[in-house]
Amino acid sequence: MEFKKEKVAEAVDALRKHLEVEASKKKSSLFDLDESINLVVALKKVPQQGRTKPFRLPLPNPIHTEDKEVCLFVKDPQRQYKDLLKEKNVDFIKKVVGVQKLREKYKAYEQKRALCSDFDFFLADDRVLPLLPRLIGKTFYDKKKYPIAVDMKKKDLAKELTRALEATYFHINNGNCSVVKAGRTVQTVEEVVANIDAIVSNLKRVVPEGWDNVQSLHIKTPESVSLPIYLSKPSSSS
Repeated sequence: MEFKKEKVAEAVDALRKHLEVEASKKKSSLFDLDESINLVVALKKVPQQGRTKPFRLPLPNPIHTEDKEVCLFVKDPQRQYKDLLKEKNVDFIKKVVGVQKLREKYKAYEQKRALCSDFDFFLADDRVLPLLPRLIGKTFYDKKKYPIAVDMKKKDLAKELTRALEATYFHINNGNCSVVKAGRTVQTVEEVVANIDAIVSNLKRVVPEGWDNVQSLHIKTPESVSLPIYLSKPSSSS
């Protein structure tokens, strides 16, 4: 199955129609559900080594909206970065958490889980990113709420934080499958298709060994079945 935008549009439309049926059973609307539409990338060869920092992939139609809650992990002292955000007129960060506060206030599993569920997106000063797997625990990674690295030293800090939220991310781990957020159910079919097309264009650049190493692409929501939008041709030796 070749990658064609027409086939992607059919799959996105089928996914939305399935969700509309599920929503009607719950006497709600598709807008009430507002779930993420994910692109599942399966590789032929498992990378020999994972990559801590994900690839940032720009999107023509950002997934983040103003109604989403954003938390920022920073170096100590925490107050310095709260003041910096105020100085730079950044008002879309709802909570700032320093390393010391993470260690002291979010020790227990339940505290980490509550923090994870309270916010839709997590940004992190790139200087503290290596510390986070140990400090925040596996709950964040299981929920695919990977903290996104940002450069807090940037002169135009608002632009840096906005760019981080308006992109999506491709994580290379030790397995052969990765999940990339491609859109939301409240977006139009055209918007989601444009996002997936942009992601695929970038995957050809960043996937280890290139596009030939991509086995398949599927789209799904967190609770739906997976719909194929690309399957690589069998090799001549198979």
